[in-house]
Amino acid sequence: LWDDPKMATADGLLAQERGHVNFYSNQHRPFARDLLRQALRHPRDIWLCTHFNHAPLCYLVCCLSRRRFGVMLHAAELDDVPTWLKLFSVRRANQVFAVSEFTKKKAVRLGVNPERVTVLYNGVDDPCPDYVPRTTRDEKQTVLFVGRMDERYKGQMELLDAMQLLRRRLPDLRLVFVGGGRTFVEWRHEKHVRNLTDIVEFRGRTSDEELAQAYAEAMIFAMPSHNEGFGLVYAEAMAHGVPCIGSDRDAASEVIVHGETGFCVPAGNATALADAIMTMVKSPALREQFARASRERFIANFTAQRYQERLISAVTGWRDSLG
Repeated sequence: LWDDPKMATADGLLAQERGHVNFYSNQHRPFARDLLRQALRHPRDIWLCTHFNHAPLCYLVCCLSRRRFGVMLHAAELDDVPTWLKLFSVRRANQVFAVSEFTKKKAVRLGVNPERVTVLYNGVDDPCPDYVPRTTRDEKQTVLFVGRMDERYKGQMELLDAMQLLRRRLPDLRLVFVGGGRTFVEWRHEKHVRNLTDIVEFRGRTSDEELAQAYAEAMIFAMPSHNEGFGLVYAEAMAHGVPCIGSDRDAASEVIVHGETGFCVPAGNATALADAIMTMVKSPALREQFARASRERFIANFTAQRYQERLISAVTGWRDSLG
């Protein structure tokens, strides 16, 4: 919304009407103070809480000021046992925006009224505005994973298992992990335990330039997670024209079109994952087809501009429904 030219003037954003943006980190008191100040300042606004953890505070403010409020849900935050106050608040939200159907199902299981839930797919800035299709001759046999190494549900183990299955059949295949986290050292140790040091690389956190280069060098992007609320990295890979492999258990199947832009394999099945990788590596024509369709799907659905359009439409529809 802040990038919408209708919300801006020659002097900048319409701060008096639209509020302002602050970043608080872990400073809870200034955050709560400014939230209450804004509540008194804008008596007619609807409020959108962008994270489940803040729903109770938003609900309290809106009760005191007789506002309507909505909550955005991203899936992962719903896995831990929510406090009764968080559940109470999100169940009473006038509107809930879920980043995928997978996330919506989680919310409904927690008691959220499905009629109040709107699916609002994410979007990202195009990392390749000057995109040029690659030829298969330029590719290296590299499988790329990008993600936090804190969670174990993202399919790291299945990828390592798949590499063990493929190392004889595809001796030139390499697996690159990009991303850091608390368990990074443990995962790096795992490749030594499995004797995969020569074909698996853990790069940790990288710069934006290094990440772009990793995508440019990848033949396949694979993150066979079983609990992605959306999976922005799939969209990023598709923007680079890299075919994706995800699982059939989470929101990956809402981003990846199985058989058109990549594959969604059974979650937790390293053999199925290895077969999907083998199929892509052995078929340059299929990779070119997937790469072209991936880029087209990204432009049509998952750019920041498309997200902005969906967000404005959803919020406007919600506001108009209030009369």
